[in-house]
Formats: sequence, structure tokens, C-alpha cells
Amino acid sequence: MKKLAMCVLGVVAICAAAATAGPRVSGNTLKAVETSLDQRVKSLWEDNPFSIIRPTRGIYLDGYGAVFTVDVSPVLSTTSMMHTTVTKEEVVRAHKARLERVPQLKQAMRLALADAAASLDPVPADDQITFVVFLDSHSWEDVTGTPAQLTFRAKKNALLEARRTGGGALTQVVQITEN
Repeated sequence: MKKLAMCVLGVVAICAAAATAGPRVSGNTLKAVETSLDQRVKSLWEDNPFSIIRPTRGIYLDGYGAVFTVDVSPVLSTTSMMHTTVTKEEVVRAHKARLERVPQLKQAMRLALADAAASLDPVPADDQITFVVFLDSHSWEDVTGTPAQLTFRAKKNALLEARRTGGGALTQVVQITEN
């Protein structure tokens, strides 16, 4: 009888712990956002089919929210087996492209963040949705004046409201940090 009581108490304790744990955000839910973000980045620049360096990875952190990381190369390398050196003109052209593409990436990530919030049903409304974008560069590139990392963050409920409102609401809601 004592063993049965201990077993029942153990089951009750496990059930209580499970009931107080955070929401269950499945791997499939995170995978859908990962795939969507990769597709969005791949379609940003027609001349750069290799803009994704490492596919997006997502994780849910109980008490914080969903965090996704992606490595992006805004500039396609001009080097190859037949063209092993880079000219000064190519460096200047690549730098100009990088400077133009960072704002395009920021706008695309704001929209992607709002879309992610809409698809992450299990994530509580007060939790954060965060994208960390690492901007890769080639050894020959001039990256002066451009960030190496961009972090996009907002509360899920604020993103959903801004998405409904439209216009410049996302600009007001999404916090962007450049490093």
C-alpha cells in the first residue's frame, strides 16, 4: 500500500510539474518558421542565390520566447577557380551592394518577424519573437559602416497588432540592434 501511495504521489508531482511548465512549442512549429525565413532571404536578391550561409535554426526558451538565428551573405563572391583575385572595382561594387542591402534586409526581417508571430500559436502573447541575423563577409570585402549582426525583437502580441494595423506600425514595434 505504501508503494502504491508513493507511486501515486510521484505521478501527481510529475503531472503538476508538467501543468506548470511553459507552452509546448513543437519542432514542427519552429521548422515552419525556419523554412519560411530561409525562403524569404533566398528571394531577396536575384543576383545572389547563395545568400543563406547556414540554414535558420530556431529554439523556444520558456519564459522568453522563440529565437531564430540565420547566417546571411548579402554579397555573392566574385572569386572562382578561374578568377582568383578581386579587383578594386569589385571591392567597391560589393561594398556599395552591402550598404544597399542592409536596409532591404531590415525591412524583410521586420515583415518576417510579424509573419513568424502569426504562425507561432503556442507561444504566449507576452513572449518575445527574436531573429538574430549574422552578416557574413568574404575576406576581401570592405565591410566599413555595416553591421556584422542584426537582432530583431518584439513581443508577439505587439507584432500581431502591428501586422493588423499595417503601415509603419512594424517600424515602431520591432527593436533592431546592430553589432
